Amino acid sequence: MLNLTPMLPSALALAALLSTPLAAAEPRAEPDETVDVRTDDRRMNAAKAKARQTLPTFLAVLAAPAGARDLAFKYPLEGWEHIWVEQVARRGDSLTGRLANNPRAPGYRLGQRVTVPLSAVSDWAYRDTAGVMQGHFTTRALLSQLAPDDARQIREAFGWPAPRRRAAVTKPPP
Repeated sequence: MLNLTPMLPSALALAALLSTPLAAAEPRAEPDETVDVRTDDRRMNAAKAKARQTLPTFLAVLAAPAGARDLAFKYPLEGWEHIWVEQVARRGDSLTGRLANNPRAPGYRLGQRVTVPLSAVSDWAYRDTAGVMQGHFTTRALLSQLAPDDARQIREAFGWPAPRRRAAVTKPPP
């Protein structure tokens, strides 16, 4: 299960993920909306693998942000609810921060401080100096499953280009 909404109930909440400060969020009793994804989903597993493979990039930016902002990472809370964490710091082989989503897992709350081993990170993200969201591999993997307008709004908010349209292939007459 992937948590897509950090602090807002709308479809555009994903786009606001890293632009809404935690302090501005009002606590809610209800967990944020999530998207169920099968554990054998090829696209999602490839996205998580890419995030893990490129984690050194995120760690380098975290160590020397040089204008990067909105740093966050995702991990499987209780082993199943992939949830975003913001206000990130590195502590040896772990990352610490505050839950950016209102979790479904019992015993956790929005804004709660967590410490996560680097080996458990399933995604990462930051906004570069041009304002373009980097990382967010699991979000990219889910875009094709969203309503087209919702996906377009997220791409625009993150500074991502629209997908290329495939040219129609016409068969020559027999």
